Amino acid sequence: MLRTELLFIFVTIIAADCIAQSNQSAFIYPDSTWMQYATPEQAGWSSKKIAEVKDFADSLGSDAIMLIYKGAVVTEWGHNAEVEFIASIYKSLFNSLYGIAIEKGEIDTSATLDELYIRAQPPLSEKEKKAKVVHLLSASSGVYRQGRGPDPGSAEPGEQWYYNGWDFNALGSIYEQETGKIVFKAIEKLIAKPIGMQDYEATWGHYFSQPWRSEHPSYNIWMSARDLARFGLLYLRNGRWKDEQIISANWIEASTKPKFRYVIGKEIPIHYGLLWWISANELSQYDAYFASGVGSQSVWVLPKLDIVFVHRASRDYNQGVYGLDVEEILLQLIEAKIDNSVSQPQFTPVNWSQ
Repeated sequence: MLRTELLFIFVTIIAADCIAQSNQSAFIYPDSTWMQYATPEQAGWSSKKIAEVKDFADSLGSDAIMLIYKGAVVTEWGHNAEVEFIASIYKSLFNSLYGIAIEKGEIDTSATLDELYIRAQPPLSEKEKKAKVVHLLSASSGVYRQGRGPDPGSAEPGEQWYYNGWDFNALGSIYEQETGKIVFKAIEKLIAKPIGMQDYEATWGHYFSQPWRSEHPSYNIWMSARDLARFGLLYLRNGRWKDEQIISANWIEASTKPKFRYVIGKEIPIHYGLLWWISANELSQYDAYFASGVGSQSVWVLPKLDIVFVHRASRDYNQGVYGLDVEEILLQLIEAKIDNSVSQPQFTPVNWSQ
């Protein structure tokens, strides 16, 4: 009986894998450049309504926008080919590096700060030493430094969510310590090159050290919107790019499920997974999750709609766009879809010089 059950499970896994590979073969991926539907109507969108959304986004100060549907560009405008500072989007890039390292057995998410010899100033308490890598990934280590946030020692590891720069910076130190790889070079080798990023290379990343605040530097990275769209598409495709499984699908699923609920102000709910934000409002019906940086630089993934959306704010990102306005842009673009796409749409390479 047990042998029969095991055989059934094995056949089911093989069948599911074959179906997944078959589905992947039908997906569109950009090669040396992105392909765009010949007209938005070819993808089922209204050109007129998209123009209205563009006017709205321009009025807010949006600098670059890309809407990807089924792996091709529906519409894009602004400075999508220009390399810009991505702010905290880098944390979701860290998610990909950790997913790969964990799959290879290079990092153990159950390892504690004490076991990894991670230090802080003032020194970690016995409680703080028990924080695990998984707690840092979910911003719930309970290690509070840098003179702000909750009082040190006020929460057990894993008990309380707090958007904590110490956690994210320590993750970078742990990654480099445990893998022997430099973060910026790892992004280039393990992510950028396999998915054909057009602009990113390791020299677009720099450490930002403030030793009087933390032993662990932060990570400043510059990327183009069109490369961020590739990153979003990699997650939309569950970590697979053409014939290569770059990031474990199980890791992506675990990372984009809510671990903590947070309320901005007193009325705007939002969820956090593992280095990804997860929508808890109107966009949640599409299982939407996103990477976000100051000024509303963002990469949105909407699995139920097969959509990736990239938004860049004004290049003076301190004058960026309010987050809820970015969501409104995305919602209006979704509403601009008026019909199903044609069965055999025509495509043209994106003209980035426009």
